[in-house]
Amino acid sequence: MAGRLIMQEVPELVSPYLMVGFRGWLNAGEVSTGSIDYLKRAVGARKLAHIEPKGFYIYQVPSAAPDQTLRPRTRIEDGLIKGLDAPRSEFWFWKSGGGHDLLLFSGVEPNLEWPEYAQAILDVAKNYKTPRIYTLGGVFDQVPHTRRTRTFAVFNLPSLKDELRGLTRFLNYEGPCSFTTLLLDEAGRQGIEAVGITARTPLYIQEYNARACYDLLRIVLNLTDLKIDLGDLKQAGDTLVTMTDRAFSQNQSALEQLRKMEELFDTAAMEEPLQEPGEDYDKLMEEVRNLKREGRKPH
Repeated sequence: MAGRLIMQEVPELVSPYLMVGFRGWLNAGEVSTGSIDYLKRAVGARKLAHIEPKGFYIYQVPSAAPDQTLRPRTRIEDGLIKGLDAPRSEFWFWKSGGGHDLLLFSGVEPNLEWPEYAQAILDVAKNYKTPRIYTLGGVFDQVPHTRRTRTFAVFNLPSLKDELRGLTRFLNYEGPCSFTTLLLDEAGRQGIEAVGITARTPLYIQEYNARACYDLLRIVLNLTDLKIDLGDLKQAGDTLVTMTDRAFSQNQSALEQLRKMEELFDTAAMEEPLQEPGEDYDKLMEEVRNLKREGRKPH
């Protein structure tokens, strides 16, 4: 990967975990990128390296979803082009002072050359003898905001299952995969443990979901010996829940549909993630759209 991976610093790190987040398919509620951004701020992480974007992206991909639109962003002032930003893929590091340091990676899921892009990430992991990679994600699902966020996991070595049992559910799925699945698989081929944990988030909270980020990071940090205070993230998540509760309380029909969803959520046994929305959920989403048309966002 010479020429594609650009190092800014070459620090000495102690057996660092690598946590990875992507803007793309698994970034519902900005849980993937939002969690990494939070950790960067919380620990005061420093820039380590970046991957040059050339050759990894198709800029003209059209999409109605902002997180899928890959055209470079520009800033123009009084007619003058002041800057143009391509998709960023950056590594950061934090010295914890304990038995494990931390590497953080935030990027945009590539369109092209997936194996080469994955290898750039794995080159950093191998250089610093990373014992395990964690990828963080979010998917929209038929879940209420009033309950603790449920998650599901995928992993690349059978020995990891017992450690994860009780902390998260396990995914059963067959179909098109995300880039993170390829990354986890290739990590396993190169002898690196890797776990992907994804939060199931309400479809009606489209913007940054601090509650889901908090619930997800609690699980991930529980799997490490890293001591990172998530207090302000918890507070932000509690505030989001309070604001969303208030919006629902102002619309009786939406509130009734939410209560039905809660009942189904609480009584479901061994449910699979990514359930097909049913009639009750369709009614709830219609009421949420009504709230937004009335200028009363539920988040």
